[in-house]
Amino acid sequence: MSDIDKLKAVVDQWNNGLDNGDIERMVATCDSAVVTVNSGQPMTVGVQAVRDKYIPRIAAARITSGFDYEHIEVFGDVAVVVGQFNGRMEDRQTGQVRNAEGRLTIVYRRTDDGSWKMILDMDNNA
Repeated sequence: MSDIDKLKAVVDQWNNGLDNGDIERMVATCDSAVVTVNSGQPMTVGVQAVRDKYIPRIAAARITSGFDYEHIEVFGDVAVVVGQFNGRMEDRQTGQVRNAEGRLTIVYRRTDDGSWKMILDMDNNA
């Protein structure tokens, strides 16, 4: 499997975990010191911060996520993935639907075992 295919599989794993409410599947794609810089939110560092951010979201809504790749570049043991994200969140109590979309840049590093782990997640909303 090529590095590009491996990176796409990691993005798919994150989205699959998000869509199925599996936070551990999501954080398995992250480096222990992952940095998140999401639009309109404080910067966070670490896997526990990812859990703290997403567990309430998963509990509150049924989430469907999508990602359209714009660019993937591998620089040795570092890779940059850029694309457009879109998401649909249906409130579990009210049924109200909210949509989100924007651009996402994810930076990964290759680990000693050859897997890719997210070290930076930065987005902006459309």
